[in-house]
Amino acid sequence: MLAAVAVDRDELDHAQALLDRATALQPVPPDPVTAASRVLAQARLHLAHGQPGAALETVGSAVPAAVASPWAENHTALVVSAAHLAEGRPETAVKVLEDAVGREAACTVAAARAHLAAGDPDAALDLLDHLPAEEHRGPAVTVRALLARAEAADRRGDRTTARRLATRALAEARRERLRRPFLEAGPWLRRLLRAGAWQEPARSGPDARLRTSPHTVRPAALVVEELSGRERDVLQRLARMMSTEEIAADLFVSVNTVKTHLKSVYRKLGVNRRGDAVHRARELHLL
Repeated sequence: MLAAVAVDRDELDHAQALLDRATALQPVPPDPVTAASRVLAQARLHLAHGQPGAALETVGSAVPAAVASPWAENHTALVVSAAHLAEGRPETAVKVLEDAVGREAACTVAAARAHLAAGDPDAALDLLDHLPAEEHRGPAVTVRALLARAEAADRRGDRTTARRLATRALAEARRERLRRPFLEAGPWLRRLLRAGAWQEPARSGPDARLRTSPHTVRPAALVVEELSGRERDVLQRLARMMSTEEIAADLFVSVNTVKTHLKSVYRKLGVNRRGDAVHRARELHLL
């Protein structure tokens, strides 16, 4: 469903507009599978807005009546588990997914994330090791699986592996413009990004890896010249991993205008790369 894709891209207003349109156009009597998809997408939208209680209420009152199928059961379990996880109940989140693990890759990855939140990285890795090959699962699942492995590595103190896996996740996500998995990841990923050693991928190809030598990170410096309001707007969207074209569309300006603002931001922050600009801005509490 397009609304679910929009949620994974963190295009929440667009997702709601698609859901409203689907509701207005629903046939009479409504198709049960379409109705279930719409309810689940609405619940995921509640989660994205930080409303786990509303998500639970939505799936609890509507999905069972809409359709009874393995697909609906699995995706209902995903939403319910995520809501419990958001409310600080990782053990309950694990239990909700017990029957769904192995039936669908997304449920297995979600269970791994719940185990990580419960402090059991070994159980998480055991689940992830039994996932089907990447070509047999969607990009959103692949990105979340990579981030779960990165978190497990980070919890074990292996920052090098954590960065490598997070880099792969970033490369996979960029192709499909996926942002929600990174927003869901939690504070460990923010700490990893703030640790230094995080730069934009080299432009040599889609599989290029990030350079992560801590010696390449320069100490923070004062901003030579204050950023304008529009430059701050551009910088905020850089931090959300938006492309130049996406920033232009979001701000209703031309791509060339965005490029001009970027050059000015780089000059004022004393950097040459997007990743360095975001890192420097965080050091200076501009983000």
